[in-house]
Amino acid sequence: MAVSDPCEPLPVVPVARLERQPPQERWLIRDLWSRGSVGIIGGAPKCCKSWLGLDMATSVASATACLGHFPVEDPGTSLVYLAEDALPMVRSRIEALCEHRGLALDALDLQVITAPTLRLDRENDQQRHNAMNTKDNFEFVVSLGYRRREKGS
Repeated sequence: MAVSDPCEPLPVVPVARLERQPPQERWLIRDLWSRGSVGIIGGAPKCCKSWLGLDMATSVASATACLGHFPVEDPGTSLVYLAEDALPMVRSRIEALCEHRGLALDALDLQVITAPTLRLDRENDQQRHNAMNTKDNFEFVVSLGYRRREKGS
């Protein structure tokens, strides 16, 4: 495989020449989250970022409307990792979302990473993460609770 010249400019084309995305493939959660997208749920502390991420994951896993309003276009298995919450708290929150929707928790197609830490800047964690992604096919993945790294950590 040929390696491109590092000084070669990046390829560019006018936006009008880009292929259009078919409307049926546009949304995972209609009008809220694009299919196959990567994004950030940001905000001040305690402004319900974790609840929103869990609501989105629960909605995709159960084919129920996110926030009771936004329909899920392509339901499937969801994966969550909440770095700042104990696992019993994660379960409690998801149970509350299921109860509100009239869903049985054990029927929910939602998986939870139980590792106490996940550092994607470490090769071992990258390999474990990649092995999990190879084994399972997740429609929606939410990782919440990234903290600022202090110098030297």
